[in-house]
Formats: sequence, C-alpha cells, structure tokens
Amino acid sequence: MKGMDMSHMDMGDDAQQTIPARLKAMFETPEKPLTVNPVVVQGDWAIAGWLQDGRGGRALLKNSPHGWSVYLCSGDGITEANALEKIGVSAADASALSSALKAAEAKLDTKTLQLFSSFEGTVLMEQSTGDAGHGGHEGHAQ
Repeated sequence: MKGMDMSHMDMGDDAQQTIPARLKAMFETPEKPLTVNPVVVQGDWAIAGWLQDGRGGRALLKNSPHGWSVYLCSGDGITEANALEKIGVSAADASALSSALKAAEAKLDTKTLQLFSSFEGTVLMEQSTGDAGHGGHEGHAQ
C-alpha cells in the first residue's frame, strides 16, 4: 500500500526462515544436521540458538544490504543487554533482544539451554567470505 512501509513488519517473519537457512548453509552437513531455534530479531540484529552433534550455542547476526550474516558465536555471553551493547548493538536494540531471547528460551527444555550455554568463549566471524564460519564454529569443542 502506498504510504505504508511494510518492510519492517515483514522482516521478523522473513528472518525466521532466512536466518536458519543461512546458518544451515554455513554449518550443516549430511552427517551433522543443524537445528536452529529460537530466532529473535530486533532491528538489524538477531540472536539464534543452535544445536548440532550434541553441541550448541548462540549466534549473533547482523542484517545488511547483503542479507543476514553471522557476526559472532557465543554461549551465555550474548544473552545480556550490557554484553550486546559492548559489541556495538544500540542500548534499545540490546535490551529488546535480551528480553525477547529470555522469553523465547523460557519455552525450551533444560538440556537445550545447557547446550546453548556450553559454547566456550566468543568467536568473531570473518565477514569477508560467505563460508567464513566453518573454521570458527568448532571453537565450542570440549
């Protein structure tokens, strides 16, 4: 409709499909399927929880004119607003993301949350190539 910008309204719905697809394209193999859930979006930022081969973590993604890209992978380190602000997320978006993530994860089972938390440290992802994440994703191995 003329005069009504619906692009922002659709972004969350699109992100629910495009973010899991992006992560699967980067990390999934036939032997190691990737589960992505939940996905929470605020502005140009999103956090997605993931599970693969008995491991898990969270990915912080940023939207650009080129689409969603993985900014970093972490565990509990990106669940709090103050940590997101230190990374460069605006205070308003950081607060909204943190709140939305807590609400979405409250619906998940304890084992899934423990796997999300098991990712050790934070791995910054190289932004220059489309498949840059393949090397950094293994940082959570114990």
